[in-house]
Amino acid sequence: MKTYQLKFLAWTFSAFLPPDDPSAGQEADFYELLGVEKNASADEIKKAYRKRSLELHPDKLRQRGMRFQGEVVTEDEARHKFQQMKASYDTLSDPKKRKVYDALGYKGLEFIVNPSHAWDPHNLLGNLAKSSVFDRAKLMLLILLFFGLVLMQPILICAKVDQVLDENGGALEETSWFAILIPFWIFALLFGLVMVIGKAYLALLQWISLVVGVIFFSLKFDNIVSWDYAIIFIPLYLWVLLRALEANMEMKLVKEAMSKMVTIEYIEKFVLNEKKQDENGNEIEGGFHRTYNDLSEEERDQINEDYIIVHVPPRQTDPGEQVEHSIEHDLDQIERSPEYQEALSQHQASFQKIQKIILPEIPLMILVIIQLDLNKTWNWGLTFLPLWLSMFFECCGGCYGFFCTASLAHLEADEAMAAHLAKQQEAKKTAKEETKDSFENDSNPAADDRKI
Repeated sequence: MKTYQLKFLAWTFSAFLPPDDPSAGQEADFYELLGVEKNASADEIKKAYRKRSLELHPDKLRQRGMRFQGEVVTEDEARHKFQQMKASYDTLSDPKKRKVYDALGYKGLEFIVNPSHAWDPHNLLGNLAKSSVFDRAKLMLLILLFFGLVLMQPILICAKVDQVLDENGGALEETSWFAILIPFWIFALLFGLVMVIGKAYLALLQWISLVVGVIFFSLKFDNIVSWDYAIIFIPLYLWVLLRALEANMEMKLVKEAMSKMVTIEYIEKFVLNEKKQDENGNEIEGGFHRTYNDLSEEERDQINEDYIIVHVPPRQTDPGEQVEHSIEHDLDQIERSPEYQEALSQHQASFQKIQKIILPEIPLMILVIIQLDLNKTWNWGLTFLPLWLSMFFECCGGCYGFFCTASLAHLEADEAMAAHLAKQQEAKKTAKEETKDSFENDSNPAADDRKI
């Protein structure tokens, strides 16, 4: 979720966030704890954390007479301050957590990072009951305003069209389309302000293109301009182009992130303990085998900057089965990780955006422009054929995903279970035969004497 979206949701639904409780030891500002500005870079945050960590080191504190920032502290207080700074650094050094913290603060961060407890209905209702009158009134007014704008706009459009088509006309027949679309202008202004506050400039440019397109249509319908519809649709061309550009950028970023995904095993085998060769091409035996836990904080930060370490769920293996470590094995582990699956779903969502732009949006705009500008007498149902085809394919894809994919997954699980049971039966049969042969040899010593 984008930063401006988080900020807007936090401001709108602040009544559901936990209220401030000074007695509960509310966390201080993370930037103040580290002594950095809110626009500090990752290197500045890292240096500030090292500096404060050294200041809170027990030996350094004793040398200064247990003074920290001019105040005398106990060992428990120093330990608590260090834990706060460690939590601050863990949050601000993670770009995703930092974005959430900047948008929602500490309470919102707990809401997003630990949603199982925060999103409990009892907790939400309890937070709503403890919220201020201003937050509750703001929430109610925003809900009424939203539904009022959403319901008012289609009602006004339908009333305008009915009176234009009616022979007797009506009060709205001569009303300007700019006046009819007042609820849309209010919504457009509010939504644009949210994107400006959140610095979502590409999304803002898309929204401006769409709003300008609506303005062009209003000018055309009010007979203020006599432009062809090919010109009226120019802002919508730009709107489609910007959406395709955004989807393409998202796909590139996701691909770049997927290419950097590795496992801890890969890091320890190919990065930390990479085999070196001498001038003759012979492998040089390394000394101490390093693990990820042996790295210093600087080395870990460098590794996390160059790679994305994924968390691989455990896979069930038979007792005694040897796992072969190879490139194929590492790739299989990465593909099973939740980080890879999330990135894959993001890539598919961006690809589907481009698909929807190719079909139906571009063909639909072309057919509508030809129908309107060239005064074709085509059936409007056929003019909207790209839309019907897109909806049909989307429906087929949804049915396939709901029925066929679930059935295939069930069949694959059954096949895997059958193969696992077959292996177990084979192992039991082999063990039983070995035991039988051993028993026969032990119970027939005469046969051994005759062989001798």
